Amino acid sequence: MVSKVQICQALAESGTRYRATALAMPLIMIHDSIQHLNVVTQLRGKEIQGVIDEDGNYKPYKTQWNPSDAAEIKACVLETKHLQYEAEFDPEPIMKTLYSTPADKIPMVTQKKVKEICVAKMGVISENLNPCIWQGVEDEDATTTLSNFDGFATIARKQRAAGAIGLTAGNLVQLGGINQYNAGVKLKLIWKRRNKKIKKGDMFLEDQILTFYDDWYRNQNFNNANTNTDGVQQYLYGTEKKCKLVSCYGMDGMGWIFLTDGKKNMRIGIDGIGTVEAATGDFILRTGNNPKTVQMFTDCWMGVNFTSVDQRFLMTATYNINDDSVYATVSTEEIDTTGTAGTAKTATIDFQGYNLTSATTVTVSGTGISCNVESISAADANANGGKTCTVTFTSANAATLTGKLRFVNATDDIDLEVDLKCVFGAA
Repeated sequence: MVSKVQICQALAESGTRYRATALAMPLIMIHDSIQHLNVVTQLRGKEIQGVIDEDGNYKPYKTQWNPSDAAEIKACVLETKHLQYEAEFDPEPIMKTLYSTPADKIPMVTQKKVKEICVAKMGVISENLNPCIWQGVEDEDATTTLSNFDGFATIARKQRAAGAIGLTAGNLVQLGGINQYNAGVKLKLIWKRRNKKIKKGDMFLEDQILTFYDDWYRNQNFNNANTNTDGVQQYLYGTEKKCKLVSCYGMDGMGWIFLTDGKKNMRIGIDGIGTVEAATGDFILRTGNNPKTVQMFTDCWMGVNFTSVDQRFLMTATYNINDDSVYATVSTEEIDTTGTAGTAKTATIDFQGYNLTSATTVTVSGTGISCNVESISAADANANGGKTCTVTFTSANAATLTGKLRFVNATDDIDLEVDLKCVFGAA
């Protein structure tokens, strides 16, 4: 039977032989995240890109030189940090996990077993890089994986503190509480308030919210046009598959939702890991002072950043997970109808509350549009079927009337908006 010392010696001798396989493991373990991102390889240190920050305008031609637009180029810095892993470990637990056999019961140390131990160890430590991509907070004095570099959520918080992300900047929606009863309405609000130059993109969100959305979607009796073969929601409803829902390992609890083109605007720089050609990092196994243990050292470079946080490229949202089941829904998010000039046209919408504690204010905007309800009590909203509101469109002539119906309850964090439209034809 083989001894633990023999296993350690075999591992130490395999450090060079299985270096390429070991250095490929980090890339494999973070694939769930980086498949949606813009990957910059062989980057150690900083890479600076210029981003045009201002829109330009064509204007009528004139002979005189009179520039009116001052285009600004903002620098986008993607910096990778040098990461390392060093440990001294006992291969016995790994052997038991892989083979359910104590080390002293294994008849011989094969190359296959040695390789699997290397891969298993690298897989465990590499998987922990995923949370750092999304929620890392750089701290050179710390010793956890999350302290290696700032993740996307940390970058967003810093950009918000600097004023580059916010309500005024046009790239932030504060969703408040989100749960399985309002997830669809909340996520759709992000899409509706985005800059329309974001024609399509990925909505990055944690798994809990995706689960909420899936539950909400199934309760709406929609068809399955937005689902994959497993029945999981892939796209946000009503976006014609222009908004893909993306949840990656490591996002849980980050408190941010990002809507952007991940392949263009969310960058990750790496080096030292990857395939045989790209793997330039170190991977060393050796026996230490204790002959029953193995010392391991490996390193790589990694970092993330947005190309731009401008509203033309990025829409963000903050939220909190709310399982208190205090929520409200409307029967439709849009009223789009037609009528005849001189004859009033009406349409109804149901407002359903659940466990609301105060009244909800109803307001309507738009010329020629009114609503028969101005306030809905908590009792009426919470009643079975909720409260039915009637919207009336009136126009004496052929015209298109547009407006919005809004339900607001600050106490219970309710803010729902319905688009209104009625096209009147000639009498």
